[in-house]
Amino acid sequence: MCVLPISRRNLSRFVSILACLVLAVWGFSEYKSSGGHIPYEQAVAFLAALTALIGSSRVSEKLIFQPSEEEKAAHDKHNRQAMFNRVKDFWVKGVLESSLHKEARRIELGLEEHRDAVAERPWDMILQTPDRPDCVLPPGTKIADVFEEGSRSLLILGEPGSGKTITLLELAREMINRAEKDPSEKIPVVFNLSSWIDPTQTVADWLVVELGAEYNIPKTIAASWVENDSLFLLLDGLDEVASVRRAECVEAINGFLDEHLVPVVVCCRKEEYEALDSKLKLQSAVLLQSLTPNQIEGYLARPGPDLDSLREALRSNRDLQEFAKTPLILSIMTLAYQGMAVEGLQSIGSTEERRRHLFKTYVDRMFKRTTRIDPELYPKDKTIHWLSWLARQMKENTQTVFLIERMQPSLLEAKAQKRLYSILVVLIFGLIFGLFGGLIGGLRVGLIGGRRWGRLEEGEIKPAEVLNWPWKKGRKMLTCVLSSGLFGGLIFGLSCGLGGGLSGGLSRGLIGGLSCGLGGGLMFGLAFGGLAVIQHFALRFVLSRKGFLPWRLVPFLDYATERIFLRKVGGGYVFVHRMLMDYFADLEPGPEER
Repeated sequence: MCVLPISRRNLSRFVSILACLVLAVWGFSEYKSSGGHIPYEQAVAFLAALTALIGSSRVSEKLIFQPSEEEKAAHDKHNRQAMFNRVKDFWVKGVLESSLHKEARRIELGLEEHRDAVAERPWDMILQTPDRPDCVLPPGTKIADVFEEGSRSLLILGEPGSGKTITLLELAREMINRAEKDPSEKIPVVFNLSSWIDPTQTVADWLVVELGAEYNIPKTIAASWVENDSLFLLLDGLDEVASVRRAECVEAINGFLDEHLVPVVVCCRKEEYEALDSKLKLQSAVLLQSLTPNQIEGYLARPGPDLDSLREALRSNRDLQEFAKTPLILSIMTLAYQGMAVEGLQSIGSTEERRRHLFKTYVDRMFKRTTRIDPELYPKDKTIHWLSWLARQMKENTQTVFLIERMQPSLLEAKAQKRLYSILVVLIFGLIFGLFGGLIGGLRVGLIGGRRWGRLEEGEIKPAEVLNWPWKKGRKMLTCVLSSGLFGGLIFGLSCGLGGGLSGGLSRGLIGGLSCGLGGGLMFGLAFGGLAVIQHFALRFVLSRKGFLPWRLVPFLDYATERIFLRKVGGGYVFVHRMLMDYFADLEPGPEER
């Protein structure tokens, strides 16, 4: 056992204990020397130190000792398994095993080497012929095998809807299974690059932030994992980074890989990646192939839903067959057109018109599904309107995962909406501080203070104050703060009133204790998420009042998930595919949005 650096909280406890001991010894010596009289100043100082000690809660027996090596190993093992479970729950179960491909049956994808997609390595000029053509990998080749043969450094490219994310998550599932059996394996974690929005932020810092925001991993643990190269990075959606920042994101990833030796996989649409001037410093790359006519025919010929009409339409129309060459489109077609006559599809001209018709039919079909949530709570027209607004906001802000706690006032565009939000924030803060100020210094003082605080806090909402809030411990801490304030105020009031009578001391003590307790509780609440809660309340009230989103937001998002418009990923929601999000975003906005 050895001494650890003492935290600020433990240091305050230690100082409080020391102060109590010193003052107790000093007071006892003065008591003996003065014939049974303790000076007033010493009594007040001792009581103040005692109150501070009570407010800091009980002293931990492990104040200056670190755990044993066995305890550290057990703790690390627990943290690893917790991370495995979260990735499996969020991505494997939440997305992979409930994907559209799963709904409509999995399609085996072909893989092709794509050597020119990654940065040239010096040994390539020696070990390979520079003009050696790319080759199609044998049917049935697993992505995990490609990953291992490529020195655990891989780029996955493909057309929209070709199955890049599904392929990435299949690899994640395989590597989690291996890591659970082998402690030497890195921890596979899925990240979406669309949340990388600050070009000045390093990838290392971004990973720490995302581990906290997406997976609720404490910052100290997250920073340790990143610094010690403990993670296997599965980076999805390079194409979903804003186009003006995409090249900088590639450079940031390359800079991280220059300093960290970790397994890494990156997914990107082929067209967006090839438009970049710089390339990723990865060891290998594969291109997901389009479905062949034989694959499409074999898929539709399997026993299952009535797809005869769709099958005949695809046979007789080469353009329609070309349209169905990606797993996503084919899967949606089987869900949307099963048991339906689709002769009209052959007369639709452009690919874009076919896509709009397909997604409209899919959306209409999904509203006929049976759900646990009463559909009368969310009428079809309102559901489409709300999803359309949400999709537009996510697309404009290059978001893939929608997190309620990350909603910001920037969602409000009209001046009237922003003004209403500001009035609500100022009013709520004004009422809170008005209550507190009315108790200790007059209602007017409190309202003025509330107005100033409200104006200071109507900018960006800081959700980090809320995300990692330990509610069980927080309630105990809040109770401790309130009780300490009341107790301390009472003792101080009695001490101050000893010269003026017991009744005066009691009254001053009660008033002071109530003020200290409420003030401490108020400051405590504001410091630990209260500010963000008030801002979120005001923001969601305005969004609901203007018809952009329903007030009961979580049940609605769950309802949209049952309709297979969204998928739940941890504490957030994603559209089942970016192409569906684009469809909703392109719908005509309502009059209140214009």
